Amino acid sequence: MKLEKSYPTARDFLRYGLWLLVALTAAANRREYRMQTTWLPHLLTNSLSLLLPDVVRGLLPRRAQARNLVEETLVKMVRDNQDYAVYVAPLAVGYITSHPRFNIYKGKWGEMQFAGFGLDSIPHSATAFALTGLVCDTLRVMGQQDRFDSTLARALRWGNQRRAVVSLGVLALVTFWWEYGEYRVHNYEMSQRGDVTQINMQWSAADTVRDVRSNLLGWLVAMIWQGRRGSAVPR
Repeated sequence: MKLEKSYPTARDFLRYGLWLLVALTAAANRREYRMQTTWLPHLLTNSLSLLLPDVVRGLLPRRAQARNLVEETLVKMVRDNQDYAVYVAPLAVGYITSHPRFNIYKGKWGEMQFAGFGLDSIPHSATAFALTGLVCDTLRVMGQQDRFDSTLARALRWGNQRRAVVSLGVLALVTFWWEYGEYRVHNYEMSQRGDVTQINMQWSAADTVRDVRSNLLGWLVAMIWQGRRGSAVPR
């Protein structure tokens, strides 16, 4: 794994650029719908994921030694991982494409389907692919650490031998949490406006089924990709 330079890299600027676009999209959705139930959670979630390396660099500068497995994981998988931006980019792009000027989740674009998938299946599958890659890479890298013998270290070593099952379990939990959150926000916004065209959060049972299928497709492609990569680790 190559260590990043002490100055910003191209992938750092990619993260900053995505964050700026996320912020602009959140501002546009705030003006359009005048409800904070959707834009604020998305802004906070993407801010955390996109800016986490900078937070970790502030808390764990290069001169500091990792004192436990949690800090070691943050160092290897977030602070010094040049692939980190790739893991979090799809989630940001998924929200950016909800901008009122080119929203793929509602209107004509939202109604477009091909083989049972909509345009929103693209960011869903890409995000599931990236999340699966992050989980598998974390298990592969940290599961090989032998200088720690905590419960977490043993769990990572166990998971490293079962990456497919663990990554699918993580994806299932995230999918449930995300879809349930969308369901609650959608119902709240509908109770306030009563018109699906006037709210930001779009949700339906059929859409949830498509999202789950899209996530499973992303997981499957990621596992095939992981198999082709073999024992390669993030740079």
